[in-house]
Amino acid sequence: MSQRNSSAYLEEHSYERLQMIDTLKAPIIQMGRSLGYEVVENHDLGAGPVHVAWIFKPGSESLPDMRLGFICLTEFSNSSVNEGIARAILNLIDKLVFVVPSEAMTGKVKNAIESMPDKSILQLRKYVTVLTPSTLASKSGIKGARERESAQTGEVV
Repeated sequence: MSQRNSSAYLEEHSYERLQMIDTLKAPIIQMGRSLGYEVVENHDLGAGPVHVAWIFKPGSESLPDMRLGFICLTEFSNSSVNEGIARAILNLIDKLVFVVPSEAMTGKVKNAIESMPDKSILQLRKYVTVLTPSTLASKSGIKGARERESAQTGEVV
């Protein structure tokens, strides 16, 4: 491959990656806004961007704001998972969600997180969640166990 063809390929691949990230971000941004959270795109305090951050403001000056960060992974690699976690921690994200394009990639990312040493102060499996845009569906309309029981028995819980 010539230098020119290689450069064009990398540019096209980068453009496709950015389009995929925008596609993955769109439902997260929409859901955050519809839930009334402050939504910040490309939240970056100097460690590289967290693609979307939802900021929860508890309404009391004595309580700190909390940030739920979303990083979109378009390809799997251990280094991309490690880099995403580092970016989130350095950008003061309280809880990180990796958004991936497929269920198969969800499993790979979860396995990578679970295989990291568990002797650290931060238990990554409690700090990081992995999902696809389709699993980000709203929980409205989903009945809890007690509601299902009462609907079946006719009891009011």
